[in-house]
Amino acid sequence: MRYLFIFIGMMLTGTTVSAQKESFLIVPGVSIGMVSINEPAPQLDVLGKPDGGDAAMMKAWRLWYGRKKDGSLDSAHVLAVFTAMRTQDTQYVKEIRVTSPEFKTAKGMGAGSTMADIRKAYPGLRLQRVYVSGNKSRRIEVYDDKKLGIAFETNQSRSRRPVCSMVVVHTPGEAAGSYLDFHAGFDSMQPQQR
Repeated sequence: MRYLFIFIGMMLTGTTVSAQKESFLIVPGVSIGMVSINEPAPQLDVLGKPDGGDAAMMKAWRLWYGRKKDGSLDSAHVLAVFTAMRTQDTQYVKEIRVTSPEFKTAKGMGAGSTMADIRKAYPGLRLQRVYVSGNKSRRIEVYDDKKLGIAFETNQSRSRRPVCSMVVVHTPGEAAGSYLDFHAGFDSMQPQQR
């Protein structure tokens, strides 16, 4: 009987750990955590009220920020969801972005991973876009695998070891950021050949 309780306890612990991992899993072209591409926007209610966002012309960004220990907003940990109308009365998720290093792909890649490691894990990545601040002091590079539906951004592209600052999951076959530009204050530049 004691072994039965131990077995049940192990099963419950394994299920809990698995559920926790799934809630932080990035699946290219499919989902980030509990948010899936093509799900109706009303299903986002499980995340609670967004902390911010913007809407225009039947499209919307919804932003959720992480919380610090004191309960204040943590702008370094952002989940951004872009929705657009597909039917006359319902918006659907078209793109999901996350900056929190807690979210990882099955290959262990996410915000905080080096771009060298990410390129090894996802060899189909191509430099898709470059953004440069008005005074040219900051630069963002977006590497996208359109076929898989995943992109990785770095805002340290001039560093010797650039690190991913944001992961984007989008509809496979479409480029990341093809709906609305998320980079306010930056000029979009053509990717430069390296």
